[in-house]
Amino acid sequence: MARSYRFRLDVSPEQSVKLHAYLDSCHALRNRLAADRLHNRDWCKEQKRQGVEKPQYLNRSTQYEAVSLYAQTNEPWSNLHSQVRQNIACRVDEGYKRFFDARKEGRPNVSPPKEIERKKYRSFTFPQYGTASFLRKGKVYLSGLGEFAVRDHRKVHGLKKTVTVKWMHGHWWVVIVAMVQAKDVFEAIPANDTRLNVGCDPGLTTLLATSHGETFDPPRALKDAQKQLASAQKKMSRQFEMRKKLHAELVISNRASGVKTPPLRETPYSKRLKSQITVVAKLHTRVFNVRDYHHKKIASVLASKYNKVAVEEHGLNFMIRNSRLAKSASDRAIGGMKLLMQSKLGDRYIKTPNQRPGIGGNSQSCICEATVKKELQERTHACPSCGLIADRDHVSANVVQLIAFGTTSDSLASHYGCPGRTSSDVESAKDTLAKAIVPSRKVSALERSVKRRSFASSRRRNTAGGKPTAEGKTGRHLQASIAGVAT
Repeated sequence: MARSYRFRLDVSPEQSVKLHAYLDSCHALRNRLAADRLHNRDWCKEQKRQGVEKPQYLNRSTQYEAVSLYAQTNEPWSNLHSQVRQNIACRVDEGYKRFFDARKEGRPNVSPPKEIERKKYRSFTFPQYGTASFLRKGKVYLSGLGEFAVRDHRKVHGLKKTVTVKWMHGHWWVVIVAMVQAKDVFEAIPANDTRLNVGCDPGLTTLLATSHGETFDPPRALKDAQKQLASAQKKMSRQFEMRKKLHAELVISNRASGVKTPPLRETPYSKRLKSQITVVAKLHTRVFNVRDYHHKKIASVLASKYNKVAVEEHGLNFMIRNSRLAKSASDRAIGGMKLLMQSKLGDRYIKTPNQRPGIGGNSQSCICEATVKKELQERTHACPSCGLIADRDHVSANVVQLIAFGTTSDSLASHYGCPGRTSSDVESAKDTLAKAIVPSRKVSALERSVKRRSFASSRRRNTAGGKPTAEGKTGRHLQASIAGVAT
């Protein structure tokens, strides 16, 4: 299996300038190859209209030849290593493969590779380790660029394959991909292992709840840094607006004198703007590091405490598309946590569906297979069929364990009541449990599914010279007016 090892590079200012110039050349070549593909597709469509059955489409091999010809006429591209140039063509080709696969499967919102901005292109790759790039004695050698000091805090195991240099979080990093035997990566489980299996239910209120009653609720890094980020980003936004204003004034003055003004994107940033961009970037990097640390910690705890871990699998795009859940979902980063758990657990990570056929969703059903409908803000599960009353996430995690392993946790035994309860008994038990359970935090309004008021009742009306309407009144004033009419 493939494992990646990421190390930070210690580079001087001169070396950083050289790496950025190298990345500029890679970005320009990538945009040229993407533009060639788009022009070729338009040309092939025109050929088909004229009756040509099989027009010649560009592919990876033809673009391999193209990059060699471009290198002969363009000096910055000629300074790129041949393997790096071919890898750029591979990236464009892989993008088209994903586009064609999405069209076959009917997945929308997937477009072919097109020209991108420089700030979105951040890495280049040497696809063969040992010839043009290699790591030795705390230094990485890159052909055409020289040697760079590396903070190699751990040994790279396995057969090394590729070397990628990446600009991320304000620093240069080197990523080495190696092929490793799975037995050397994951913990070997003995036959007499007494550790239990566990089911896990990821969510937004609690990041992860286990079937044995444990909850993992790490700090919300983005929410904690929100105040600092708002202030720093507001200041940066003002500086960008001033940059636009100064450029517009320069265009007007140069137009009067007949001098052509370069476009705004080619205008260099001021020192203050660069400094403020660095401040904002450091805050976002801190958020990423805090979140990444706690995700790795959760994966490590589960790997050491349990044998097999079943995790409910469901799509995450619906959370991002929901304006009320988007910020909280981005702060939790459930997808990133699942990837780290898979990387830590390997075959011990069991993907479990989020519903049982013919029964319903895991959060809307009980262990006894009865349907228990709940709104998003309801955090208590109360089943009138079997008498189970417990925390909603705890029950969902046990449903996940039931699907994956056919068992449930002993921690649910104390939450069972007497079967055959009436609806009033269930409601009173829910109120008692809600008061007894101290939530980890108050559920914010953004996470509640609240029906919005109609536009007619929420907008302000101008009632000067006439009687005020009932639609424009608040509930308190409306009740007072109704009481006055009744008397």
